[in-house]
Amino acid sequence: MVEEAAALASRLKHRLTKKNWTISTAESCTGGLISSLLTDISGASNWFKQGWIVYSNDSKLRELGVEKSAFDDGDSGAVSHKVAVQMARGARYKSSSNVAIAVTGIAGPGGATADKEVGRVHAAVIAEDYFLVRRMDFGDNDRLDNKRSFAAFALRLAIEAIDRVEGDKRKEASLSSDPEDIKEVGNSEGEGQLHGIEEWEGAISWGSEKKTVSQSLKKIDLASLTDWND
Repeated sequence: MVEEAAALASRLKHRLTKKNWTISTAESCTGGLISSLLTDISGASNWFKQGWIVYSNDSKLRELGVEKSAFDDGDSGAVSHKVAVQMARGARYKSSSNVAIAVTGIAGPGGATADKEVGRVHAAVIAEDYFLVRRMDFGDNDRLDNKRSFAAFALRLAIEAIDRVEGDKRKEASLSSDPEDIKEVGNSEGEGQLHGIEEWEGAISWGSEKKTVSQSLKKIDLASLTDWND
């Protein structure tokens, strides 16, 4: 798992440097592991801006501007897609980086609730104005194993988000003027669940970001996920 995470960090670094982009992190359950993996790479100061370890709810509110209402039980609490994407939004906004990664989850062995087992994580990535949030249940593993799995999961998501942004730009450039040629891909409404996975994506308007994130969040069909081995 350590070697896999290091390889993912290297892949992410290549995508960032190719686009001359910078990245920041906002971590809860991983406790700075993602930042450590990224800054283990020589020359990270050229593309890694900063990271936040926001373990408590108060720190998420104070440091990243997560809305207090996002922690309410009705909105699924601290381990939720809403908190994850607001953490990423705050990190990207405060650091002025092109990309931000955020994670919130339950590494164990404690912390589980009736509807959230140990091993659940929500990772969010904002790349420019696009956000991608995904939930995964890794199961009741060792705490350190879960933290490593969470970090690798978030790095994969960041790579995928950047690739989606790049793919959308290429697609827009090649579209004809015929409206029939414009198709939404992987954006259908539905349960959005596949083997413990849920996913949300959308766009952020930075002029009114507090409203836009919550209004834009929507589940999407995971029938055709990007191949993790790319």
